[in-house]
Amino acid sequence: MAINPIINAQLKNFKEMNPNENLNEADSFEVMSIFSVENGILSENIDPFRVHLKGSEFGIDGIAIYIQGSLCTDIEEAKEVLSHGKNHTAEFHFFQSKTSDKLDYGNISKFLDAINDFFTDQNLFIGSQLEELSDIKDQIYSKAAKTSPILRCFYCTTGSGQIASPIQTLIDSNKERLNELNIFDEIYIECPGAKVIQNGFRSATNSSSAKLNFQKAVTMPSHEKVDEAYIGYVPASEILGIVLGEEDNEGNRHINKSLFYDNVRDFNPESDINKAIAAEINSGDGSDFVFKNNGITVVSKSIDRKSDTFTLEDYQIINGCQTTNILAHMRDKVENISVPLRLIGCSDVEFVSNVIIGTNQQNEVREDQFWALRPFMKDLEEYSSAQVAELKIYIERRDNQYRDIQIERTRILKPTDLMKVVAAMFFYQPNRAARDYRGIRKEFSSKIFSEDHNVELYHLAGLALYKFDYLIRTGKVDRTRAIFKYYALYALVRIHKDQPDLLEATSKTQKPIINFLTTTLKNHEQFAKHIEQVANILETIIEKSGITITAREKVRDHIRTESFVAEFDKELTKK
Repeated sequence: MAINPIINAQLKNFKEMNPNENLNEADSFEVMSIFSVENGILSENIDPFRVHLKGSEFGIDGIAIYIQGSLCTDIEEAKEVLSHGKNHTAEFHFFQSKTSDKLDYGNISKFLDAINDFFTDQNLFIGSQLEELSDIKDQIYSKAAKTSPILRCFYCTTGSGQIASPIQTLIDSNKERLNELNIFDEIYIECPGAKVIQNGFRSATNSSSAKLNFQKAVTMPSHEKVDEAYIGYVPASEILGIVLGEEDNEGNRHINKSLFYDNVRDFNPESDINKAIAAEINSGDGSDFVFKNNGITVVSKSIDRKSDTFTLEDYQIINGCQTTNILAHMRDKVENISVPLRLIGCSDVEFVSNVIIGTNQQNEVREDQFWALRPFMKDLEEYSSAQVAELKIYIERRDNQYRDIQIERTRILKPTDLMKVVAAMFFYQPNRAARDYRGIRKEFSSKIFSEDHNVELYHLAGLALYKFDYLIRTGKVDRTRAIFKYYALYALVRIHKDQPDLLEATSKTQKPIINFLTTTLKNHEQFAKHIEQVANILETIIEKSGITITAREKVRDHIRTESFVAEFDKELTKK
């Protein structure tokens, strides 16, 4: 039977957005359905290709593991997040997708068996991808958290998603089986059909728009960089109306995380302040909420006002993340609550950046969360996106800023991605880039993204990261080399320069290295050969130390030491 025509059109659109992936229709639908559910329905902002499993894994097409809201696809990412704070939250998302208009009992049973196996016997596993993800799972459960992880399972089709009685019985029995493991706080098993996937895809590729009833709006003083602005208060239901996303297969609406500007502060339900606010809502009638809460600030690129109805286009919540999330979590108890609101219509990026900094200064905010607002980052963004196709990358200064633009999602890099690769390539910290991100940030934050730095170097560092991941993802470089990523990128510069001062060097010194990087990264065979050469050196050093290459955890720990970097330097620079 022919694939659903709307899904087919969206699938064609998705392929055009990712022209270099060379996937067949079935694989493309697998990745697209992950994208639609994660980025559209659940309002995450991830690269779905990082979640998709390449190969013939039993019953599973994709696995997304989140720790503290961060997608972790390798053990280093997981350890970095888990190394700070305590009582971490975690979620496991599993995907199976079929270009079929029917739910197949056998395939769903196979899917749920594979999920159960992932958390128990692991008899059905094959390949390093699942082993790596299993390591992340073990790392999560090794930490004593107050709450167990959440499990979400999505069996996606292009049909109606209607669940017949025998399949519902199958789902219920498997949910009970997974519950009996006593390792999950909540378990969801859903079968998204064409309508859910269609709506999710639209949501994931369109900028935000909503209508807001703002009856008590008072016009704010005029400003040359502000088109219009209002202040006042609205019922909590109006806030929920603009922050909740598309319905999932169960009719539930999740909070749209893409609305929160650059995730300046993540929601923490366990903070003392948030627990106190929740307790107050639970115990009272909510009438004093408006007097005690600082409220929410919304910035919209366009506001169309008709009487008390405000139509917002491409809007962001730049202050009020905690308030918004509490209201969403307690949505059945907010009937009598009013919320202070500032609504600003402004398309001036720099002014909006200043407002963000101003409205968040009184809160504890990490310095790197404001990196995206630095003038240098705007220059880098414009330079990188203006390159020819094969050298083009996109610097995402604002979370989801490319949501409604048809570009390759794998070419989108966040400032935090850049920090890691810059640490490896220009600060000569390949041993720390993956695992000691916070230490690097503390040590080098004053030396990065400076206005007098050369955007070409940062662009090439970002491009090198993209190209490395591309070669691994497409099988042009063996996946076992992924563990050596930051050493391979470091070596690109280290073979030309002894000291880690390239960012401060003269343009005459920088030019030949820039030329070499450009030439190497344009030639996939040449870059792949470089990666293999670096991997061979690393494996030789590791084997001399007596560590078996297949002992992945021991290898990871060994290559993170300073003595290992020194030994690698010695071998790399031999004449």
